[in-house]
Amino acid sequence: MWGLWTPGLLLFGRSLLTVATKDSFDESCATPELQFSLENHFVARISPKKDTVLDSSWLTDWMQRNTKCLRHAFVQYGALLFRGFKIEDASAFEAVALAMVPNLEKEYLGTSPRSGIQNTTYVFTAADFQPHRTVPVHIEMSFRDFPPATQLFYAKRVDQWVGGETPLTDMQAVWEKLAEDPELREQFETGELEYLRNMDDCASTSAFDPLVQKCWQMMFKDEKDAKRNCETEGFNCTWDASNRLTLRNRQPFVRKHALSGRAIWYNHINVLHGQMMPGDYFRTATLWPGLARLWPTALWLYYRSLFGIYSLFVPDKDMGSTVLKGSGEAFSSKELQAMKAAIHEHTHNHAYRQHDIVMLDNHRIAHGREIYLGPKESRMIFTAWSNEYPPSWHAMPEETTCHERIG
Repeated sequence: MWGLWTPGLLLFGRSLLTVATKDSFDESCATPELQFSLENHFVARISPKKDTVLDSSWLTDWMQRNTKCLRHAFVQYGALLFRGFKIEDASAFEAVALAMVPNLEKEYLGTSPRSGIQNTTYVFTAADFQPHRTVPVHIEMSFRDFPPATQLFYAKRVDQWVGGETPLTDMQAVWEKLAEDPELREQFETGELEYLRNMDDCASTSAFDPLVQKCWQMMFKDEKDAKRNCETEGFNCTWDASNRLTLRNRQPFVRKHALSGRAIWYNHINVLHGQMMPGDYFRTATLWPGLARLWPTALWLYYRSLFGIYSLFVPDKDMGSTVLKGSGEAFSSKELQAMKAAIHEHTHNHAYRQHDIVMLDNHRIAHGREIYLGPKESRMIFTAWSNEYPPSWHAMPEETTCHERIG
């Protein structure tokens, strides 16, 4: 059901892919108009040189002529930041995204509420949450058998007063950190987990459970469509008397990357387990300046208290979502704390500039959303994604194949 297994690890993808072997940008990237640099060890920046104005048409043409260069950088680092280009609207972003990844998707089975953007086919809001809601870092739709391979973000507007960054996390490094503990390594490397997601009817959505993120009619057209998707995705779907939909499915904790062959901490525990969210508010409080940090501190205390009260009176299975071990056991506080600490240790807060485009390897680099101060509309981040890597990247002959073809 989960594809081709090696001991305890899942290999991604459906086609032959190879590993880039260079430690820097390929020589074919060289061009008089561009400069290349690193934000950190997994975010590579591509920008016009000083006093050079390059628009979306120039960038799409350059991308189509430099697939080898882009592929080398993408595989080596995991995240590509295109900064300083004149990408003025969602349509221009879509054109750039299609130049990079021609096979974009329209069907979204994730947990965050999203809206399609007018005059585009494949562009959506990243998350329709209010400014005070954090989105813990996660690999997009990691609860699916075949999650997206690439995720792109576009900064349409970034006028918030403080906050609003997109945390980016190297989940390969997260697993390497967790695997230093022999007990955690033994448990997670070959183990599996069970996701449980409860989605209310749109006519009676819970106003108090922050883990109820959207009603099921926002994801599926109707019950028939829901059942069809559940069968395709391998979800066990049931409705109760109040027309609440419950989705259950099992996945591994760790999967093996189709490009590099490296083990990746690849799951949705950080989003779907209620005890994980409050810690992100605490981290934000340590990062914000001066009196502004009082706001994330207050939110940390609120959500910690709220989930604490829920744990006393509401079974985990009745919350908006939860995650259990494959045996049905709950995670211990020590295990959850180890996960959160490893994630925070390997997270880089990406502060957007207007018209930034970020392309992520969704099989390695997780993303989230920091809270922010300012009107909701002061921050507008759009997204697009693909279930596959660009077709032009397949099996470049001068590189070394990392695994056999995936069926």
